[in-house]
Amino acid sequence: MSQRKSGTPLLYLISVLSAIGAMISIWQTRLYFITRSGMGEFHSFCNIGNTFDCTAIEMSKFSEFIAGQPLSGFAVAGYFVILIVAFMGIGSETFSKNIRTFLLGLSGTAVLFSAIYLAIMVTIIGKLCLLCFTVDLINIILLVISFKLPKAETATTPTEGIKLTHFASVGVFSLLAAFLISRGLNPQADMKREDMNDLIESVMNTPAVPLEVPADAPVIGDPNAKVTIVKFSDYECPACRMGATAIHPLFKRYTSGVKFVFINYPLDQACNPNIPRKMHEFACEAAEVAICAANQGKFEESYETLFDHQKDFEAGKIADVLASVPGLDLAKLKECTKLPSTAAKLRRDIDLGGKDKMNIQSTPTFYVNGRKVEGGLPTDLWIEIIDRLMK
Repeated sequence: MSQRKSGTPLLYLISVLSAIGAMISIWQTRLYFITRSGMGEFHSFCNIGNTFDCTAIEMSKFSEFIAGQPLSGFAVAGYFVILIVAFMGIGSETFSKNIRTFLLGLSGTAVLFSAIYLAIMVTIIGKLCLLCFTVDLINIILLVISFKLPKAETATTPTEGIKLTHFASVGVFSLLAAFLISRGLNPQADMKREDMNDLIESVMNTPAVPLEVPADAPVIGDPNAKVTIVKFSDYECPACRMGATAIHPLFKRYTSGVKFVFINYPLDQACNPNIPRKMHEFACEAAEVAICAANQGKFEESYETLFDHQKDFEAGKIADVLASVPGLDLAKLKECTKLPSTAAKLRRDIDLGGKDKMNIQSTPTFYVNGRKVEGGLPTDLWIEIIDRLMK
């Protein structure tokens, strides 16, 4: 049996596995851009317990490769190269002469990258990724199959076998294809770098103002942080939910050095005298529910759940939205919402955002180290601002 015939089934298997690897890497690239743009959800499908956390992986600086492109985007290109090389061997006996050497080199490099990134996840990031594990398994199988390919026959003419020029052409094509796919997956692809820089500079050049944060305001992050982001928010406000999903991934990237403080500012005259009309009819009740959840040490989970269930709000029943929060005493929470002390905390927050103090005009409004940001920013711009402030 010729080398080509004996190796063809294995080449088909390599083609299928590399196509699956490319699809998973494309999904990872999509997850990277969605997470970095702030357009994702609070909980990724592959965030399981405290160990597996795709959001933490995608937010890590180790998921970035060259020119802001995700590492997974280059993995897409790598799988495309393996796929095309395998097809070259299937379609041409001439190219099959030395195909084993190229596929061993490609799959061996993929396994090496998998080992390095696994070490980074375990020792530096402290989280694991199910999608990464799937890709790692595919890389190992590709390497094993490549070893099983028939060894190269001696070429009878100088033109037989894959040449470096062929390989280089395949590499350039694969990189270009992967780049175009990545661009199509990036919701901010059309946003000019100059405009992003202008947004960052406008924040950095905004004069900082003093902000007296209540001592018992809910905080996520490092209590002794160098960077403080204060958010004035309304739980019924759609823009506030977008602002929440934009800063949520930051909790994963900055486990120290940054803290996030949350202040209630419901946009409804029922509890906020600064609002001249009825706007968000459930906002005041939702704020009281959040205050009482924070009293039980369940603020972060409740904050996310309230925003996730904005469309489920009903008068007198917003506390029930938090029934799924683990460890939350719902009966105690409902009693808490009726206490004068809860109403007093809400008034204090509203007074802080009022005309005599911070003069909040819209929600969400952020203060990053005292610099005002109205309306929020994409997650990747928050990263650049925070990194500059931390320096």
